[in-house]
Amino acid sequence: TYKLVVSPWAMSSAHVIRVKKLYRHGLKCLHNWTVHRDLYISKGFELRAEFDAQKLVKNPSVVEKLVSDGEAKLVTYAHPSPYTLPTMPGGTKYQRHPNNNLGWSPELCAIPSYFK
Repeated sequence: TYKLVVSPWAMSSAHVIRVKKLYRHGLKCLHNWTVHRDLYISKGFELRAEFDAQKLVKNPSVVEKLVSDGEAKLVTYAHPSPYTLPTMPGGTKYQRHPNNNLGWSPELCAIPSYFK
């Protein structure tokens, strides 16, 4: 008979990416809810401690349950109005491009005298 040996370091790359994304999205969610930077840093340390406490779990079914529970918790704590960078989709400056006068004649690009 063959014995299945599961090592915490032999997890698939897809699992590693999934856990990293969960941690990253958790930090982003924390950033949306905490206004003060010192609170954000302390809560970030608490989140990291939660991840570190479970990093040596070897049973794949338990690992899957932990990750899916974390994703469900993330959905539960999602902010109704998340912070959006101004230049990202949904931001106030999304797809605004400065007029750099490329391809236009100087007469068309000149500011009219009544605006001066």
